[in-house]
Amino acid sequence: MKTITRLYRFRIAGILFASVAVLIALASCGLAGLSRLDAYTDTLYRGNMLPIAQLNELRAASLDARREFWRANQFRDHMRTAASLKVVQADEVRIENAWRAYFPSGVSSPPEALLAGKIANSLPTFRAILRKAVALLERGDYEAAAKWFDGNIEFLNGFDVLIGKCIDTNTLQATELAGKSESIFRAMFWATFACIVICVAGAVSLSIWLMRQRDDALSESRYHLWLANRVFDLTRDGVMITDSHGNIERVNPAFTRVTGYTQQEVLGRNPRLLSSGRQSPEFYRVFWRSLKETGHWHGEVWNRKKSGDIYLEALSIAGVQERDGGYTHYVAILSDITQRHQHEQRLRNLATHDALTGLPNRVLLDERLKHAISRAKRHGMHIAVMFIDLDGFKQVNDTRGHAVGDDVLKAVAERLVHSVRESDTVARLGGDEFVVILEDVGSMRQIEPVARAVLNAVGRPIALPGDAVSVTPSVGISLYPDDAANAEQLLLRADRAMYVAKNMGKNNLCFFSTLEAASHPQPAMTATA
Repeated sequence: MKTITRLYRFRIAGILFASVAVLIALASCGLAGLSRLDAYTDTLYRGNMLPIAQLNELRAASLDARREFWRANQFRDHMRTAASLKVVQADEVRIENAWRAYFPSGVSSPPEALLAGKIANSLPTFRAILRKAVALLERGDYEAAAKWFDGNIEFLNGFDVLIGKCIDTNTLQATELAGKSESIFRAMFWATFACIVICVAGAVSLSIWLMRQRDDALSESRYHLWLANRVFDLTRDGVMITDSHGNIERVNPAFTRVTGYTQQEVLGRNPRLLSSGRQSPEFYRVFWRSLKETGHWHGEVWNRKKSGDIYLEALSIAGVQERDGGYTHYVAILSDITQRHQHEQRLRNLATHDALTGLPNRVLLDERLKHAISRAKRHGMHIAVMFIDLDGFKQVNDTRGHAVGDDVLKAVAERLVHSVRESDTVARLGGDEFVVILEDVGSMRQIEPVARAVLNAVGRPIALPGDAVSVTPSVGISLYPDDAANAEQLLLRADRAMYVAKNMGKNNLCFFSTLEAASHPQPAMTATA
């Protein structure tokens, strides 16, 4: 064996040298192919995929602005129009940001440059159309706004088509680059296969396997990195990544849209720069304790934007753990839910308050009366319920119009609120009927001055543009627990006493207890005028 080895040692050395040379050549070709493939991938991302995302954002923002304009013009409600105009203005900022991000750095070919130039020339006109439409909506001229938008619909559609063509151009370029990358990868594969045939089966097979493993790992790693970056950049919610001490390391574009801060402005800084001051120190202590112990936190926080505006933020935070269980980073996902919160508040308010006067309606009145009865029962106190109906209101409504009638109702509501304590409740049941709940009262002697103050306040002439209107109240009063033990009976008996006061000449007040006294053979029924 030694002899054969010595005899062929130079040939073996030559074969080994050739094998090493082939392996070196293979590695060189592979690295060259990888380098070119990497260059194509980089071009594919920076020259095509990123511009496609930016153009899609530009297109989405322009369509959102148009859609919000039509929504505001359709509903024609002042509050809804104001909210829609804010959304249109935000979409206009999105259009500006998307265009600055794309042009001119995202243009990568002459056909794309031609389309981008047309978009650049059309963008000022698009802004002018949108701003004039917004100005007409702000003045409340809905018909002129709709006519203006209809007159420019052909241009707006053409602008959207231009953006679509530019996106298609980038998509075609991306397809061509992907085809070239595939060709390079195929050529590398066949070159590797040819080397396998030439080289020693075992060594070459092992080398090729290792190389393919490396290629696959690099390709998969690059793909996942690209995919993660795309998801990070394109997500509609703001994303913020901090180190274990809470210092910001990275944010996405949606974070900038929500807070107004760019990545350069927040890098290395603590998220406390967003603090609005509405949360107490105890809130943050509980927040950090939960984050350190469980690794996650979810809730709502009042924060401050760069502009100084306070907004409600839905915030979800999760920790990134090491193998030893410690947290190296924290990932926060946030979104501005101020409009949703305000909308929910408006809905809750509409469900429990009168739309005209802003007073509690029948639903909230029933809830407060039941609560007052429960409290009075627990503490041994009394409650008075005053049922108020306006004398002469129907004549005012019929002769002067519903607008004047609404003004009268609002003035009466304001006078009633100022005639009682802040702890008392003034509600409107509908029409010209109001109810007042007086808590912590004793006898009729304590209630009558308040009732007379209501008579005097409501009975004064109401000054309106061009004239004055006079209405008078008829007031019926029931007491808890003397007259009734539940909310429904208290209201019914106060209503009955009110009708007695009205029948006795109006502008009167009557206690239900006097009706009870009148039903017995002793004193006759009386009402206080």
